[in-house]
Amino acid sequence: MYKLASKITIALFGVVLFMSCDGLLDTSPTTNVDPVTAQENIQGIEAILTSVYNRLQSEFRYGRELVLTPDILADNTDQHPTTSGRGDNYAVNSQGSHISFWNTAYLTINEANYVIAGSSEVENVPQSTRDRLRGEALFQRGLAYFDLARTYGYEPGREVDGWTQSAILRTEPTRDVNDADYRGRESNTVIYQQVVDDLDEAIQLLSSDDRGVYFANYVAANALMARVHLYLENWQEAIEYADEALANTSIQLLDDVSDFESNPFNSVPNPESLWELNIDPVEESLGSNVGLCPWTNPTHWFDITISENLMETFDEDDYRLNLFAVHSDGFPYTLKWACSTGPFDDNVPIIRLPELYLIKAEAHAELDQLSDALSNLEELQTARGLSPFVSADKDEIIEEIMVERRRELHFEGHRWFDLKRRGMDIPKQAGATTVPYTDYRLLSIISQSEVDNNPNLDQNPGY
Repeated sequence: MYKLASKITIALFGVVLFMSCDGLLDTSPTTNVDPVTAQENIQGIEAILTSVYNRLQSEFRYGRELVLTPDILADNTDQHPTTSGRGDNYAVNSQGSHISFWNTAYLTINEANYVIAGSSEVENVPQSTRDRLRGEALFQRGLAYFDLARTYGYEPGREVDGWTQSAILRTEPTRDVNDADYRGRESNTVIYQQVVDDLDEAIQLLSSDDRGVYFANYVAANALMARVHLYLENWQEAIEYADEALANTSIQLLDDVSDFESNPFNSVPNPESLWELNIDPVEESLGSNVGLCPWTNPTHWFDITISENLMETFDEDDYRLNLFAVHSDGFPYTLKWACSTGPFDDNVPIIRLPELYLIKAEAHAELDQLSDALSNLEELQTARGLSPFVSADKDEIIEEIMVERRRELHFEGHRWFDLKRRGMDIPKQAGATTVPYTDYRLLSIISQSEVDNNPNLDQNPGY
């Protein structure tokens, strides 16, 4: 619940790519000031940072789009036969049906830039508070650029036909239309370097101030950095940052069937969360149509069911089978998003502990450290009630890790990106056609209005 964390409401009139956007932050009591004024005092800067957190809840970011759509675009889901039709085009990868949040990300980036600038300028504030504000804002900006880079561009070294364009880079706040300018997209290497730089500084600044799993924190920053280096195939760095996160958290893997029978996703926070999006169902609900639960649960629209080939990856002894149920109509559904915090809402774990073991396993395997890879995989699999996977073949081990990522991280926003970052074709649910890695639909479409408004902004190929 982020809105109650602030004592001020800001009318943030951000200009993003020369588009005027009204980003209202609703808090109590109501006091409207522009962000330039807000930047002059600690209450205003805290309020802008609160707005940055609130934007994560948007259906176009972690309220749904970045959590569910990556599974629909790949092979973890099927469409319910009586679906509303909202996911049909995503399921067959129709042109333009993709993960889409370009404008929302830049609203976040602009507000983060306000906090980064203001945290060093505001007077009569302890250095520890400045560090926390700047560190959390850098974490959020790094995450936003990471999401843009992996959605709208290729990972470095995985380009198709030499296409390297990624995102527009802005590291200073755009206060009004007079500050805005038309910019082109930077290369994928430039944007990923910005992500690494932002997270590196965030890690340094957040080491002494931890507000818990609902806010950017030292452990989460290291975990996110490990994920970024996994995408960049910097295997040793991925291991080191994952190790640092593991060494600095008291959170442990759930390892008893009773933990899953009671559904950890119904707990607030999830007991394995390193960073979690906390949604107040009264003040922050996305409503009955657009959130994760309405899309996946039979008490609502139930657009999305579980694909048969995902279910077939689970051993009968796997504790995680308790995270599924079968509706009276015979179709399986996930219990990860079961309206656990309200009639339409769930908290969203954005980074969970098990991912670190999978990151380490994959990185060790790629470095030909196969015994270490198997050891990391064994820690997770035994905690989930499984016999450890055994093989001396590198390719078999990596394949098992990818399957384990499907089992552990299904419906948490990883499947499409896991296939894409490894340069793999995208397998599909029954009735849809595999999407080759070289297909232009691997990259999302930028809104045509953005392209029309900015003469220096190139659309992705094929659109």
